[in-house]
Amino acid sequence: MIQAEMNGKLPPALSRAAALAILLALIAVLYLGIAMPIVDAYQSMGADTAQLQDQLRRYQRAAGDRTQRQAELTALEHRSSAEDGFLQGANDTLVAAQIQNRLKSLADTAHAELRSTQVLPAQDEGALRRISVRGQFSTTIAGALQVFHGLESQYPLLFVDNLDIRSRQGGAREVRGRGGNTDDNDGLDMQFDIYGYMQKGQ
Repeated sequence: MIQAEMNGKLPPALSRAAALAILLALIAVLYLGIAMPIVDAYQSMGADTAQLQDQLRRYQRAAGDRTQRQAELTALEHRSSAEDGFLQGANDTLVAAQIQNRLKSLADTAHAELRSTQVLPAQDEGALRRISVRGQFSTTIAGALQVFHGLESQYPLLFVDNLDIRSRQGGAREVRGRGGNTDDNDGLDMQFDIYGYMQKGQ
């Protein structure tokens, strides 16, 4: 063995150990110099991707909230306009249909008969547009009072014009009796124009 070392040759076991050490050192160099940066870059990319995905989810939630808030704002603006008394609708026809539906609803509530409705020509009045509907009812005094109360107490505001009330027995309706009492069950035929205002360019 001493002779082999003197001749510059290592024993087989030592040679294998040296070769293994060199191989491990080479693998470590390759890992530290090539593989480890790649692994670090991949981990960094994964973290960046997760962060971007989290930001994207936040932006998507914000976009959804924005749509909902915009819808709520629009509804509040419409409700504010309605509470101010203005009719809401895309055009005259739709607004007139809303008035007709309201007349029918009031007639149903008052147990009155809505005999007919007629949409009258719209009119411009400054910055507003007047939408009118003519209605004909058959009802009682109590029913008529209930209809008029509904018109006065609900929004948007509607106004009555050209009111004509007649007793079903004929002639204009008059108060009867010494005390000025009327029979709430007496039949009435009444006709009136009902109108409201919508804002131009709404």
